[in-house]
Amino acid sequence: MLSKRKLIIISDLHLVGDENIEGEEIIEDFSCEKELIAFLQKKKEYNGELELIILGDFFDLWKIENAEDDQVNFVIKKYQNLFDALKVFGEKHKITVLPGNHDHALAYNKKYQEDLAKYNMKVDPGQFFKREFVVGDKSFKVIGEHGNQVEEGTKFVDFASPNDSSLAYYLNKVFVYKLLHMGSEHKSPYWFKNLDNLDMDFIPHWAMSKYFYCELGPFLKAIMVPMFILFGFAIPYFIFDVITEFYQPQFIKPLLTLLDTNTFFKVLIFLLYFDMVIVIIAMFAWVLKRELKKKLKQYGLQDFKDIMYSRYHAYKKRAKDVVNGENDFGQSADFYVTGHTHVAGLHNVEDKGFAFADTGSWKQLMKRIPARFRFPSIYLPYFSLTYLTFEIVADEMVVQLSRWPKNFNPKLTVLERFAVNGNYMVKSAKVDKVIKEIKLPLVKTLKKR
Repeated sequence: MLSKRKLIIISDLHLVGDENIEGEEIIEDFSCEKELIAFLQKKKEYNGELELIILGDFFDLWKIENAEDDQVNFVIKKYQNLFDALKVFGEKHKITVLPGNHDHALAYNKKYQEDLAKYNMKVDPGQFFKREFVVGDKSFKVIGEHGNQVEEGTKFVDFASPNDSSLAYYLNKVFVYKLLHMGSEHKSPYWFKNLDNLDMDFIPHWAMSKYFYCELGPFLKAIMVPMFILFGFAIPYFIFDVITEFYQPQFIKPLLTLLDTNTFFKVLIFLLYFDMVIVIIAMFAWVLKRELKKKLKQYGLQDFKDIMYSRYHAYKKRAKDVVNGENDFGQSADFYVTGHTHVAGLHNVEDKGFAFADTGSWKQLMKRIPARFRFPSIYLPYFSLTYLTFEIVADEMVVQLSRWPKNFNPKLTVLERFAVNGNYMVKSAKVDKVIKEIKLPLVKTLKKR
């Protein structure tokens, strides 16, 4: 009888990374400790061989400045309940931790490796892992890495070197964390800590959005809110005004008299014309934006959508290279796993004969939500809490991307809630839920790979 075996992969927890919703620390807290403990307790019940792999960025060591020489112990003490749960899980099942770009020190710091070993966690200091499921003369091989080596901005020239850092490390240290600490010298707004949960492309628009909804004075807000609400009526009224200059049917004259004499309607018309001026400026800005995008593409630069599209294809190509054995690992496999992007996905590229997945994240993320009445878009914090499982069932490898539940009510102003008309709850699983599942055939072992 075939013994039961399962592989679970999570990544990007960024301990000492996320916002404590009620807290006021500069360095935000990990907000999913309770959920992760529940996850470990549930998965520990598995009656068979089980391995949990944490595929990079378990810690966010970039953010710790008060415990430079003992960062891992600093995190363990802060989340003692979580590490106690990991220790209990590790007494029954295997836990493997791979380094990512935010906790690259795990690759070479022996003390950190020993600290985690006390909690039954084994650090694999390499860039990638490989696991093989064997059933008779068939097998299924899985290769995974954190994924930062795929992108130029986060890539280490020498992954094993303690003296190497990526471009993203310096950008974060110089830009993001300096801003956070500058804000901490004075009383900074509660939303400022979300700065670290954004892609850099979103930061300018996010800052303007938050200033409008959270910081704008009551006088300016009282003027601007009606302007936004009336924005959609500006062009129709302008057309109506032009037509009535040349043609005034008898039935419309009382309305025109009211509009000309009533103070309220005079103010309303002034706001509509002001909106019309903004519309004209916006039209010129739109033309300029289109021209600028053409020039950016001409010189090889990209906007955020293009970056996300090319990012997906970079990992897709990496997966193809891994399956074909054309990679810097010198290994081949039947499935490729990555983390790093925080965008969970499970992809079966059937016409090309390979499959790959991104584990997603347990870190707080930000989602841009369009607002009504031409209000600025709002940015909602949410949690993905996704994980991958691999298990052989009926001579097939079943790969599942699942989401662990979390109750979360985002902290929004009244105006933000009004602007999105109640659409401010990012849907999350209420139970442990399989998002996507694919079944792949086992491969006959003809030669050593």
